[in-house]
Amino acid sequence: MEKILSIKDLSVAVKTRTLVKNISFDIGEGDVVLLSGQNGVGKSSILKSIMRLETDGKRIDGTITERSFGDILLLGNEELQRYRAKIAYVQQKDEYAEMGSIQVRDIISESGEIHSGRSLSYSEVNNLIDEWIPRRSDNSRVFDAKAKPARFSGGEQRLLSVLSAITTRPQAELMIIDEPLNNLDFVNARNISNLINRVIRENPKIGLLMISHCRIFPFINREINITANGASELLEPYVCHSCFGEPDESGFY
Repeated sequence: MEKILSIKDLSVAVKTRTLVKNISFDIGEGDVVLLSGQNGVGKSSILKSIMRLETDGKRIDGTITERSFGDILLLGNEELQRYRAKIAYVQQKDEYAEMGSIQVRDIISESGEIHSGRSLSYSEVNNLIDEWIPRRSDNSRVFDAKAKPARFSGGEQRLLSVLSAITTRPQAELMIIDEPLNNLDFVNARNISNLINRVIRENPKIGLLMISHCRIFPFINREINITANGASELLEPYVCHSCFGEPDESGFY
């Protein structure tokens, strides 16, 4: 199994405060990894470091090596943007509340343009929504291309963030998702799990690194626990909870 990403002796600090230290692990083709650990232990800081986001004022030591780009901590701005465009990344917080008249089409089209260089029309965005998100019982969409995310519920915003990141990067080698189920109700939590599962099944060589405190994902095949002293892989199999129902044999709800 070829490695996609390799993290070695990663430490992140702000002034005298250490956010994470002694973090080492690899993500290989087909790995679906849950990053677990107590709140405040630095899991999100690891993901941001992998994306090289919010680095101002931080001291980052160690290496983060991607197989095509090398150590991403050494990349110049142009190469860094190309590296980020290859990754389907969903940050923890959705930032649509202040976007006013911005539409769903703008969000998804911009995400797609970063990857492919081509913007998407309203009809293309609606087709993408129909392809990936089941309609409601009355056959209406959860949202459409002209809807304004600033008016969405927290769950609808989360669904849009996940959809725009992972469906517009069909050739991504790596997905990084921070708390995909934040603010989601029962139905949309299952929709998110099914959406991610479909991407994995259609791209069996993709790697996934995800943080989640809700253990409903049947497709997780590795779990790495983060503590104040470093990272360790758990030997016992990941156990999927049935609080949202039982998935079928393919892992779909």
